Amino acid sequence: MLSQTSRQEILRKIAAKTGYPVHEEFLTPATRQAITNLATIQRHLFVITEILRGENSRIERSAILSFASKVGKGSEKKERLAQAGEISVLQTEVDGKVSELSDQIIAEDSARRTGTAPPEYKGNLELVELKCPTCGAALPIPTGSFTTCQYCKATLTVKDVSSQLKWMIQSI
Repeated sequence: MLSQTSRQEILRKIAAKTGYPVHEEFLTPATRQAITNLATIQRHLFVITEILRGENSRIERSAILSFASKVGKGSEKKERLAQAGEISVLQTEVDGKVSELSDQIIAEDSARRTGTAPPEYKGNLELVELKCPTCGAALPIPTGSFTTCQYCKATLTVKDVSSQLKWMIQSI
């Protein structure tokens, strides 16, 4: 459900940029794959944002953590704010890729109308996914501040995941 919602959100953003609804069946495979990859990244960013929001709420509800945060001992909250800033930067990069894709889609539509070959999108044709830096296995979507590889048991933080997402965005 979340993956379909993320895809619809990407398609809505593209439609807003192009000025018309996008029909994926008319797009080149590379452009469709780029949309899929952006939707995957969008889903990860949404989940991480919700995790950080939940952690901040937990800190605010805890009297001890809230007091520690107010007296300057709230390194946990500062870290979460820094992570939220990183996620915001990544979202801005995703929005930039949506703009690039919108231009590509307009060019493809124009080529289709004139009967010429569509310009080929230069993005990655492979499905992007989070990978364990230790063993290379696919990682599940994080469900908390950490995610663990089911094969080698390596633990990754939200920061580790966000650095992978940055690379994934750049490869689109």
